[in-house]
Amino acid sequence: MNVIVIANPAVIGSESKIINQLFESGLDIFHLRKESCTRAYCKQLISEIDEVYHNRIALHHFHELTNDFGIKRLHYKEAQRKQLQEANAVFNFKNTVLSTSIHQPEDVNNLQGFDYTFFGPVFNSISKPGYTGVLNPNFKLPHSQNGTKLIALGGIDAGNAVKLNSMGFDGVAVLGYIWNDPSKAVRNFKTIKKIC
Repeated sequence: MNVIVIANPAVIGSESKIINQLFESGLDIFHLRKESCTRAYCKQLISEIDEVYHNRIALHHFHELTNDFGIKRLHYKEAQRKQLQEANAVFNFKNTVLSTSIHQPEDVNNLQGFDYTFFGPVFNSISKPGYTGVLNPNFKLPHSQNGTKLIALGGIDAGNAVKLNSMGFDGVAVLGYIWNDPSKAVRNFKTIKKIC
């Protein structure tokens, strides 16, 4: 299964150094999602990430930064995607990997042009206390009819990641397990990478 790390929403010390170490440790994809940060901060952060990894960065905001760094991954929040779909926008970007989010598993079949989608919260969130998981232990994902991969999100740690494969997920996205203690980010990533 692919392992995706989502950025800490807050600014943290040595962030680019940790991200580079995550990539060096085998990180597949890094989602740069920092809603409260400025375009200038995001641009600076990307510039501090080794250029060899830029093709593995997905932008949630400031999509225009793709032109500055040759990034070929764009993420659309669920509400943003729905708004564009209602306007009959066509998600067909040449040589660009597109991702989005859903909160109902059957919605995967309403996605056209998206390579993968986050689905969750699968388990009780680590980074957002009170954000409870929606799946029961015997949950099995419906088969995607359009080839869109389903990535589990929410409350994933070393203790529960092993359950996701039998549920039918194609990958995992982690945030709290990595960033709640940045000093353990790389160690925790390596642990979850072995499990998945």
